[in-house]
Amino acid sequence: MAAAETHPAITAVTVMRRDGRALLRQEQPAAPGPASWALAAERQRPYTEQEAIRFLRIHQGVWRALPEHRAELADVAALARPLMPAHLQSSRIGMPRHAVRLLPVPRPGYPSNCLSRAV
Repeated sequence: MAAAETHPAITAVTVMRRDGRALLRQEQPAAPGPASWALAAERQRPYTEQEAIRFLRIHQGVWRALPEHRAELADVAALARPLMPAHLQSSRIGMPRHAVRLLPVPRPGYPSNCLSRAV
């Protein structure tokens, strides 16, 4: 954002809310300032119920449509999750249950050298 606010070829900067409304429009930016602050504030603003539901629907659709980008989508979900309403945070965004793999647990009777010991 700082580069956009100071680049001579950029004549205006608009910061949009998650709901698509313009939060701030800065004409002829000359120095980093209001737009950088508005973007940072919007990134930290908690999601409303409607915004969270919309995000989850879109994220789920993109997750299914673009499996090659699931690592990035998981990162996006991890950034969004703490800003979601509490009752929507509990579900793992973008990770279908069948993708979770259980770790092996040693069975009684295995040789003791197969287990790592706490020191």
